[in-house]
Amino acid sequence: MGIFKTITLSVLLAVSLFAKVDFNSFGDICDQKQKCQNRSNEILAMQYLLKKRFNDEIELTGKWDEQTKTNIIVFQKQNGIPATGYVGAKTKAALNHLLYGDKRIESETKLKSKKSVVVKTKPKKAEKQLTSNKETNSTKVASKKERVDFSSYSAFRRSVDLKKSFAIYKDPKLLRIAKRAKTHIKVDVSEQRIKLVVNGKVALDAPCTTGASRKLEPNTRTIRDKHTPYGTFRIMEKIAVKRSTIFGDIYRHGRLVYHGDRRKYKGSWKGAKFVGHPLKKWMRLTSSGIGLHASRYIKRYPASNGCIRLPHSVANTLFASIKKGTKVKVVY
Repeated sequence: MGIFKTITLSVLLAVSLFAKVDFNSFGDICDQKQKCQNRSNEILAMQYLLKKRFNDEIELTGKWDEQTKTNIIVFQKQNGIPATGYVGAKTKAALNHLLYGDKRIESETKLKSKKSVVVKTKPKKAEKQLTSNKETNSTKVASKKERVDFSSYSAFRRSVDLKKSFAIYKDPKLLRIAKRAKTHIKVDVSEQRIKLVVNGKVALDAPCTTGASRKLEPNTRTIRDKHTPYGTFRIMEKIAVKRSTIFGDIYRHGRLVYHGDRRKYKGSWKGAKFVGHPLKKWMRLTSSGIGLHASRYIKRYPASNGCIRLPHSVANTLFASIKKGTKVKVVY
C-alpha cells in the first residue's frame, strides 16, 4: 500500500502541468502534534517535490523526520520565510510556487470559462526615450512593477504614505556629489524610513526596518528588547560583505544542523562549522554590533535584532554615497 501511494504521488507530481495538487489545501506540518495532523500522504508529496526540485538526497518516507525538517528550514531561508521548520501558510505557498512557478491553480469554473487575451505592444523609440528621461527623481514601488515620477521631494512626500509605502525617492544629481558635500543620514523610527541629506536637501528617502522593542528569540522562546538605540553616531567602518559572528548556520559533515544565534546552540561543536550570515554593504554604527546593511526582510514596522535593514538597491546607493565618519542620527 505504501509503495502504491508513493508511485501514485510520483506520477501525479511528475505531470504537474495537469495535476490538481495544491499545497495551500494541505494541513500544517510541524513538531507540535496537537497543532499539526502531519498526514503521511501530504508529507510524502512535499518530500517528493523537494527531492525533485531542491535536494535529490531526500528520502521519501512520508514521515516528518529530522532530515525533512532540516531541508524545509533551508528552503524557508532561500524563500525569505522565517526558518522555524514549521510548514504553515507561507511555506505552503512557496511550495506551490516551486511546483507551478507563476502558473496559478485555476478552479473548474475558470477552466471552462473563456480566457481573455491581453496583447502587449512594444513602446516606440520616442516613447522609450521619454521613459528614460523620466528616470530622474523616480519612486520605485516594491509591491508592483511600476515607476512613478516626481518633480521634487515635496511632491514625493505628498504622494505617498511614508509609514506604509515601500516607495523609494532618489535625486541623482545630489547623490553624485554626496561624498564631497555636507552629508548626513537620518533614520526615523516612527516612519521606518531612512534619509540621506546632502547640502540640506534630501537625496534619498527609502523604507528601512529598525530593531523591535519586543523580539521573540525562536531558540529560547524569550522576548527581549532589541530596539535600535537613539542618538547621533558616526559610520565606524564600511565592509562590502561582512559575515555575522553571531547569526548564521552550523554544519556538521556538510549537513545543516542549526540555524540562528550561535550562542543558543545546544549541540556538540565537535566536527561542527559555523558560517556567519552575510551582511552585505555593512556600515557599522556602534562597537556593540549595530549597523546598517542590505536585507530582503524589509517590513513597515520595527522587526530586526537592532540593526537597520535596507533594501539592496538602497544599501548599494548609500554605501557608494557616504564615507567613513559620516554622521547618522537615529530619531523617533
